[in-house]
Amino acid sequence: MLKNSIHAAAKKMQIDFEEVTAKINHMGERGSSREEILLRYLRNYIPSKYEMSNGVIIDGNGTQSRQQDIIIYDSFNSPVLLDMEKTKIVPIESVFSVIEVKSTLNKTEIDKCVNNISSVKSLVRNPLVEINSPTAGFVFAFKSSTTIETLLDNLVEANKHTEKHKHISVICVLDKGLIVNVSKRGLKDIVLVPDENSTPAIIKNTAENNLMLFYLLLMQYLNQSSVSVPNLLKYASEGELINIEYTIPKRHVPLGGYYELNGRAIDIEDVNKIMKDSDLLEKICEGKANPDEIMLYLSKQLGNIVDHGKEISGNPQDSLNFMGKIYRIYDIERSISIFNKLSSEEVVDEQDLDFYIRLCTDMYKQYQSQF
Repeated sequence: MLKNSIHAAAKKMQIDFEEVTAKINHMGERGSSREEILLRYLRNYIPSKYEMSNGVIIDGNGTQSRQQDIIIYDSFNSPVLLDMEKTKIVPIESVFSVIEVKSTLNKTEIDKCVNNISSVKSLVRNPLVEINSPTAGFVFAFKSSTTIETLLDNLVEANKHTEKHKHISVICVLDKGLIVNVSKRGLKDIVLVPDENSTPAIIKNTAENNLMLFYLLLMQYLNQSSVSVPNLLKYASEGELINIEYTIPKRHVPLGGYYELNGRAIDIEDVNKIMKDSDLLEKICEGKANPDEIMLYLSKQLGNIVDHGKEISGNPQDSLNFMGKIYRIYDIERSISIFNKLSSEEVVDEQDLDFYIRLCTDMYKQYQSQF
């Protein structure tokens, strides 16, 4: 029953296509019509949980694919980020497969198919769960101006600079046959996700059987694939739709928490030590501090700053980047010691005082240069 039904559909598709192409001269309208012919057929045989439309696919980094003739995606759980009459934008995590539809397949059109499908397979997935199958790329053409052997040669040439996992899964030319990928181990099992252990092969048949095999391979891939709900906060943040940077009032900051920086965990308590003299630090950051205020802050916080730097880098700190210039920790510590003596009105010898004045003057000049 299924075989007879698909055979009848294949004959009707050919008739519909010939009628459409005979009446339409505008290439854009012709393209839309050929896609509608295939979509009508697929909707009769593919379960309703799979939505199909044309459009583009986007990832959480804001990268978009090229325009796709047919996108097959999860209609139950997938949000459509843009839903217009002529096009849709669908998140990559929800996409099972794409299909490029061609009136006549030749070398030029194969190059376009390879580039279009590669643009989809290059997108980065950010699923909420780890189970997420790769997106398959199919090509369907009503006819070809060359032999299917020549089309295979064209495909191999077009794939020379394309990574194997981005290759097309199946090409169906209705009136000639299919190009599929088979396992190198035995050269008989069809592989729907091309990899280093697969190689392209040709299947020749009647139009009716070509359509049936195309349908069965597409359906098999859909049945064995899993997609995920996308991380929508990632899409919102990267797309600058909303600002999801957050603040926690100081009185509610959990002391048992930590920040992540360069792959390392930094205790909030350690950061709070550096922020302890926040009024003085704010004054420095606004460019309003004088030399004594800068040295006062360093006298209180240098130890915490050094420890914090060690936590981040994992290495002992022997220097400090102050306003874009590197100073030795030893020299700053010596200056702090002299500063404390001066603050307590202790006697400071002339050599130490000269050292202190030179370092403070240099640091303050560097500080002023940043504002």
